[in-house]
Amino acid sequence: MERVVNEEKRKKFVEFAGKRVNNVLHDIQILEPMARSNSYDFTRKDVDDMFNAMQETLNEAKEEFNKKFDEKARAEKKIFSFSDDIITESIETNSAELNFEQPEEEPTINSDFE
Repeated sequence: MERVVNEEKRKKFVEFAGKRVNNVLHDIQILEPMARSNSYDFTRKDVDDMFNAMQETLNEAKEEFNKKFDEKARAEKKIFSFSDDIITESIETNSAELNFEQPEEEPTINSDFE
């Protein structure tokens, strides 16, 4: 089930997230000249520590964003139906998307078990 997006909130997100991501990208890009400069000396461990710290922070930030989708998935409860469809009910809105389609023909009962 596709999540409905509030367009006004999304517009605000795009504006502010865009600015913040550009700031982060700029800060990363200004690290590069340090690698080429004779003014600095560093070890491979220094570089690994620096990039591991940045990667860990990126991973944590991404997890926070993904929690919103995980929480929405948990907020949907599955409801059993004898149709082939899986039916979900959104707990958040309490509106069920029930689709109880009737089979086109009645199933036959196997009399071998009588």
